[in-house]
Amino acid sequence: MKKIKFIGLFTAALFAASFVFADDFDFGDDFGGDFGGDFGDSSASFAGGALEVNGEAQIDFRAYFDDEDEYGLPVGEWKTDTNPKGKINLKYSNSAVSAEAKFAFSKDVLENYREDVIDELTLESYLGNFVVQAGKMKVVWGKGDKLHAVDNFNANDYTDFIIPDYIDRRIAEPMIRVLYNVPKDVGPFSSSRFELVWTPTMTADRYASGGRWVPAQVASLKSELTDKAGTAIVAQGIKAGTANAELASIMASSSSTDDQKLAAKNNAANAQALYTTMLSNSSSLADNLYPDTNQLKYMQAGARFTTTTGSLDWGLSYYVGRNKRASFDYSKIGSFVSTYLETGDADDDDKFIDYDFLQVFGLEAAKTFGAYNFRAEAAYNLTKDTAGDDPTIQNNSIAWVAGFDRDLPISELNVNIQGQGRHILHHDKIDDNEYDTENGTFTNDIKIVLNISDSWNHGKVKPEVSAVYGFQHYDLIVMPKITWYVSDGLEFCAKGMYMASYKSDKTEFEGWHNNGFVQLGAKYTF
Repeated sequence: MKKIKFIGLFTAALFAASFVFADDFDFGDDFGGDFGGDFGDSSASFAGGALEVNGEAQIDFRAYFDDEDEYGLPVGEWKTDTNPKGKINLKYSNSAVSAEAKFAFSKDVLENYREDVIDELTLESYLGNFVVQAGKMKVVWGKGDKLHAVDNFNANDYTDFIIPDYIDRRIAEPMIRVLYNVPKDVGPFSSSRFELVWTPTMTADRYASGGRWVPAQVASLKSELTDKAGTAIVAQGIKAGTANAELASIMASSSSTDDQKLAAKNNAANAQALYTTMLSNSSSLADNLYPDTNQLKYMQAGARFTTTTGSLDWGLSYYVGRNKRASFDYSKIGSFVSTYLETGDADDDDKFIDYDFLQVFGLEAAKTFGAYNFRAEAAYNLTKDTAGDDPTIQNNSIAWVAGFDRDLPISELNVNIQGQGRHILHHDKIDDNEYDTENGTFTNDIKIVLNISDSWNHGKVKPEVSAVYGFQHYDLIVMPKITWYVSDGLEFCAKGMYMASYKSDKTEFEGWHNNGFVQLGAKYTF
């Protein structure tokens, strides 16, 4: 069987997209305290409350300059994409309750993910020191700057790679959230916050199923399934042909009995029918690989405590739910393909893909030392494979995020340096089994991001450049951007991305090295 390597596809994504192509780049933002940004101040007053309406319209023109032919040689054509999109936000609030609906529109959403037209829908009630929220929401945990190790409730949408900003890439989840704000000057927990979150379901990380942003590992999986399905269909076709030949022979023989002729007819008919069924079911095989996560066994829950001690903001958190990145049981691939081709269906227990049960114990902190703003998070990821010897479950791991930013006394330069890492426990057990679900990973996976930004002409022109480097995978991504704020609400933006990798089996961005692009865009916020 062809070995499929599912390495840590997007550990860099949570890292890089903290900085790249954000609509409003501000390292000081902390999404943990709200559910999105303001897009304007249009409002209408009603008895007892006010209705706010705002949104944005945006269009981007992107040209890919690094295309290659089948021999790996550059080609002259610059393939282009045009991506119009928009948002409309409605919010009603009074002294006791608020309701907010955020609608998102794009070609991908309207064609493939229509449920995401409602990007978020939040109902909120204020009950003294308690706040109760319910709806389809995005909740961000951690002190990290749009980069987190303890943020687990919402999955990521990677259909456009890591280009959207962190909060825009998160997929909203139905959930209930209860917050308790401890009153000031009340014992040792003064000005602290306790938080509980529960979701009845789980959405997995989303990857492109077609086009240039399909991960190489996903393409390899589809190739493996195609090969197995093709082999099974050919074998059944041979059986059908053999049955038809036997039928012809029996029908031509004068010594054949009626029972023999009937049995041969039934055998040929059944073989042909199964062959036709397998051909028909093969077209939908790749669309039915994943388990249905709209079940209570995939529910998520968590608790978080945050407080301030002196000048140190810190917190503790606990999450229990599922890993958003799939694990694989390679021993089931053959039986799954056979079952699905023959029946057109397969129970979740028969599928070879699942999402591991996961507990995360988190620690977060933020502190300012002079001109330096430090942020850090650490998480212990506990799965059911504590010994590391189950090839179908991901091993326990330790993840971390740490970094700082500071303003320089030159122009309005800001430098932000962030690091992200993961250490997989018992990694030697993974190396011992080529079919382990984490085969192809490293014991340690460390990446660093550098971002330099500036502001010119009284904030009307903002240039910046970000770079991501993976020490184990030898991947480099460079992402320049310059934004011109033309007038109130209107801005133009030029962006780009260049990927450099050694195209070896170590690269994390295998298959994407030819996806460098330049992009021009315009956005109007109202």
